[in-house]
Amino acid sequence: TVADLVEPLQQLNALGEPALASLGLGGWTPPGLFQQFFEMLHVSAGLPWWGAIAVGTVVIRLCVFPLVVRSQKNAVTMNNNLPRMQALQVRMTEARQMGNEIEASRWTNELIKFMKEKDINPLKSLLVPMAQIPIFVSVFFGLRKMANLPLMSMKDGGMLWFTDLTVPDPYYLLPAVTALTLLATIEIGADGARLPTSPNAHLVKYFLRAMPFVVFPLTINFPAAILCYWVCSNFVALGQVIFLKIPVVRTYFNIPAKIVHDQSKLPIQKKPFVQGVKESWSNMKISKSLEDRQRYDEMRFKKAGLGAVTKTYKYDPTRQTADGGRPARGGPRPPSPPFCLVARAF
Repeated sequence: TVADLVEPLQQLNALGEPALASLGLGGWTPPGLFQQFFEMLHVSAGLPWWGAIAVGTVVIRLCVFPLVVRSQKNAVTMNNNLPRMQALQVRMTEARQMGNEIEASRWTNELIKFMKEKDINPLKSLLVPMAQIPIFVSVFFGLRKMANLPLMSMKDGGMLWFTDLTVPDPYYLLPAVTALTLLATIEIGADGARLPTSPNAHLVKYFLRAMPFVVFPLTINFPAAILCYWVCSNFVALGQVIFLKIPVVRTYFNIPAKIVHDQSKLPIQKKPFVQGVKESWSNMKISKSLEDRQRYDEMRFKKAGLGAVTKTYKYDPTRQTADGGRPARGGPRPPSPPFCLVARAF
């Protein structure tokens, strides 16, 4: 019948390939929406799968570009106000290590007030990662489902040496390019990802530099479709960082000029990696010790107020006889004065 002929045709797209919906893919979940987005580029524009993934990645990164600009502005503003922020940070840390909570609170309020006046917010430096993580996870699972099905049209939807997008790169070139482009992006644009008010903020860059060496062995078994997206994303991110370093572009987006500080005159000096880690560990132990001491004092004070009065004398000095001597053993004792109430409070 006609209905028997129409139903199979509805399961094919304009290229004569099975539609994702007919294969159980797509849908309204985040991975499903990205699957439909890549399918639209593949079918409507007639792009091969690698081209659809590349173009889709560019569109996704362009949507995130306004957040990159805001993050750059915040990073430069933090850098330009670095000396004052570090001076307040040092005083606040010293007060905490001395156990002076009042002074620590005062310097903390001074730091918060200064950051509000200069419109500085360390969380703005995390706008791009916070936006990119859910997008990356959604695209990752979406492409992995398409590759693991496998989607037959993706078997010859690649290019050059990775023609099959459903299997890992046999030459490990895509994982290597992914790690190298990630390292280049970190080296050129990692300044916006650290918090300059921290005494050991430069240690963050050492951690970021180690990421490409961890990423490479983890990605060698990923399908080529996922690495195609990851490589394109890294290249676009690298291009955005370089693009925002052009003076005309920075002027257009109202990004202030970055002040290069003399490191020897900053309140917080950069230290070698090992020394910085040791100082961080030492500061953590001091803070933990102060917190434990404060908690112990609070418990003792509460116990002194609610528990029995601790006896620290052989006889009650407030209960004297008329002649000023000790009361006779077993004799009547005068009523206790308010001293016991005071002792109980302490």
